[in-house]
Amino acid sequence: MNDLKTISDDLTQRLGLNFVPVGVNIIKRQDDPLAGMPFFEGKLKSYCEALTVAGKGTTLLLKKEQMGCKLGTAVLGFEELAEDLLEDGVYEKFEAGLFGTEEASAETIKKSVCLPKGETQSALIAPLETFSEVPQVVVFSADSEQVMWILYAINFDRGGVMNLPQSGGALGGCADITAYPILRGEANVTFLGLGCRIKSGLDGCHLMIGLPGGMLEMLHANIMKMEKPMNMLKKAQQKA
Repeated sequence: MNDLKTISDDLTQRLGLNFVPVGVNIIKRQDDPLAGMPFFEGKLKSYCEALTVAGKGTTLLLKKEQMGCKLGTAVLGFEELAEDLLEDGVYEKFEAGLFGTEEASAETIKKSVCLPKGETQSALIAPLETFSEVPQVVVFSADSEQVMWILYAINFDRGGVMNLPQSGGALGGCADITAYPILRGEANVTFLGLGCRIKSGLDGCHLMIGLPGGMLEMLHANIMKMEKPMNMLKKAQQKA
């Protein structure tokens, strides 16, 4: 396998990314802390913000207290009382005017994919190139055209219809593109949600896509094979 810096550089250049690919490792309570790596000093608004900060080049080792969105830390398995926090999330989304009824909000949040509650001690969120081994999840903050190419690359060899389940915009970064790839072993896209966009600061054109680390080598190889169609689109856009 190519080293992760080469893969990151290739994908960033070929796709024209504004944010570098980000690796995520969810560290369980029974696992040893990362030797010699200090925790990030300071607090962030959310896990979604951490993904964009890492996409700009910063390495973040975070405890739950440093990720301001408690709904996100519940989904990522930090909280012992995840169910109570999810209940709080139901009212949060309903009172923000995102759902017409509490029942609709509850249906969305409680059916989202979550990591086992209380098993997570910290999260390493960092540029892909900084990892010595393939991380659990690789996340891209990308515009719709860049996401299109990533999806083409994922489906390059197998074809067929892609299942890209959504949490209704309620839990985009934590559930859709982190917990889902870890637990289901498949890539997924999120169009993010109100809170995700407010806290991450992404513009209206950007989405996020996450895939299990085990798919990274395949993604890289297929993106590199797709030079012909990518150039076709560039030429068409230049003529327009």
